[in-house]
Amino acid sequence: MFRPVQGPAVWGYIIGALVASGVIFFLLTLIPGRFRKPLIALITFLAGLFYALEFFWPTGRDDTNFLTPFIDPAGQMAQVLQAFALGLGVYSLVSVHLRSIARQRSGWGFSVVLFAALFAIAISGLLNAYRPNRYNQNVFNFFFVGGLQALDSTMFSIIAFYIVSAAYRAFRIRSVEATILLSSAFIVMLGQVALGQALTNWLPAEGFGANLRVENIRTWILTRVNSPAVLAVDFGLGMGALATALRLWLSLERGSYFDREL
Repeated sequence: MFRPVQGPAVWGYIIGALVASGVIFFLLTLIPGRFRKPLIALITFLAGLFYALEFFWPTGRDDTNFLTPFIDPAGQMAQVLQAFALGLGVYSLVSVHLRSIARQRSGWGFSVVLFAALFAIAISGLLNAYRPNRYNQNVFNFFFVGGLQALDSTMFSIIAFYIVSAAYRAFRIRSVEATILLSSAFIVMLGQVALGQALTNWLPAEGFGANLRVENIRTWILTRVNSPAVLAVDFGLGMGALATALRLWLSLERGSYFDREL
């Protein structure tokens, strides 16, 4: 079982990992260009094959097989690769906006604001994590809670207005389908509020007449009509995600990135 290393030995592992990574990257640069795509495809296939074999390979009485002990190390390797991807993303972001500032393109002031916010939150977060005190925590809360979270809330509130605008355009009666959609939405909204439910309170609570109460019609629409449609959409999304994953696993995906010479 793999356990995290603590104490001075951590620096040895860090230095060793950095040296090993540098050697690997240097060796990768020596590979001829025509062999790079097949190598990437092979590594991708083997990585996906490991998880597939571990899942489908028969297990023993302890519900494990010969690949199960390597799941945690593989997950740790995936986290390391994600860290590299995060660093690559930050580098790409910085390079793009630095060029925008250097050439003073349209909207380059927003790039300056981006850098200011990036460094402010990063530095305050590091100070709050490694030098915890009241001052550092207040500075971090000012940028993160008072800035980032407030901006997120503002963005989501703006999205709500866009949803209302889209609903208005979708519910305009121009066809039979739009009429059905509008009628269903109107009944569901009536069944959600007390005023709408009061319109059919005079109907019996049991028997055939209860089926005509607006709250019962709302429940029928949500459980018998809407839920199967949502499940069908989720099933289609799952099949699409599975097909995309298989294409990536088998290196069959094509696009501007995959067709570019590495």
